[in-house]
Amino acid sequence: MAFPYLAMAGVGAGLGLIGGIGKMFGARKANRELEKLLKQNPQYQINPIAKQRLGLAQSLLNARMPGAAAMERNIYANQANALGQINRNATDASQALALAAGAQGQTNQALGQLGLQESQDYYNRLGNLTGAQQGMIAEGDKQYQDQVRRFQDMVSIRGAQAANRANAWQGLSNLGFGMMNMGLAGAGGMGGANSMMNSGGYYYPSAGLAASTNFSTTPLYNTPNTGAIPLPPIKTTWP
Repeated sequence: MAFPYLAMAGVGAGLGLIGGIGKMFGARKANRELEKLLKQNPQYQINPIAKQRLGLAQSLLNARMPGAAAMERNIYANQANALGQINRNATDASQALALAAGAQGQTNQALGQLGLQESQDYYNRLGNLTGAQQGMIAEGDKQYQDQVRRFQDMVSIRGAQAANRANAWQGLSNLGFGMMNMGLAGAGGMGGANSMMNSGGYYYPSAGLAASTNFSTTPLYNTPNTGAIPLPPIKTTWP
């Protein structure tokens, strides 16, 4: 009869409905949590110390060596003192010129040494600037790598959200198929009952069933005039 099939199909459709609803709500909750994680994804910020080092190195590159100005003043002061002593102690002009030339030579030598020191200091500052620039380049690379990581995280999260939505829709489609199967089962069961009635009320037991259960092919009841409810006769031949 159609009723057992309808009951089984109804149970299946009910389970499909529960599963589909559960998947739908589970997918929505999971997607909300993934969206929260995406918003909380940390972003790498360039180290402010690296920026400060670069700015300081740039500002100090063309500055004079510390103490260079004072050293230069002392050199010229020594020259002036030497020339003053020459002017006071020289006996004639030729002696004064010779002593003054010697003093000027000492001044030039001192200034040359100061220039070498300042050149070395400049290259040291240039090295500091190069190091600061390399530090900023490294920080920029870190920031770019972090942006790539964040993009990959976003792709993974969006993919997981899409998979969750697909699973939810799959659950709903399974529910639809279950409802369709219930309808087909009901239609098939009613069709089988109608087929039996249209065959003249005869049952057609299979030979295997009769052999395995000692089913008798003799009509159990075929006297409809006893006042009891007549049973349809069992037909012992198969069309």
